[in-house]
Amino acid sequence: MEEEKWIKDVLSGRHESYTYLVKEYQSKVYHVCLKITREEESAKELAHVSFTKAFYALSSYREEAAFGTWLYRIAVRTCLDWRKANQREWRHREVAAGPASNQATVETPEKLLLDQEMKSELMQLVKELKEPYKSVVYLYFFRGLSYREIAEQTGAAEKTIESQLYRAKKILRKNKERLR
Repeated sequence: MEEEKWIKDVLSGRHESYTYLVKEYQSKVYHVCLKITREEESAKELAHVSFTKAFYALSSYREEAAFGTWLYRIAVRTCLDWRKANQREWRHREVAAGPASNQATVETPEKLLLDQEMKSELMQLVKELKEPYKSVVYLYFFRGLSYREIAEQTGAAEKTIESQLYRAKKILRKNKERLR
């Protein structure tokens, strides 16, 4: 099959052969991502990320499973990590906003100003955090990375990231109360 030849070509250094694999699976991977994310732009981005991950992991591909199956697993895991990170972020926003956020509200100039002040206050609180807490909070809440992704970027253990985020939230709550 041509697919096997393209894989061997890529592994032997002819990286341009990877474009054939991308063309072969691009639509299918995109649709898998779209089904999970339900957002076109996110699906496009995550499909791209999935192909990039697959490219760098191609040497670990074992022909026990079809290439497509292996690639879909990468795409599904990538999208599930994304969804998990985004769900945590949205849950955090809902908790931070309180029960009133669940009701439909009219965006008045006063409310917009208040929201801006709250964002400004939150950013100030985050800026006051010491490292590594500041970085962990930024990566988790503002970039939407999972514990695993933060651990990979920082070189720390996943449990360490979890602990640092827990402590950072505790410090933020304490500092917020101090301001009131």
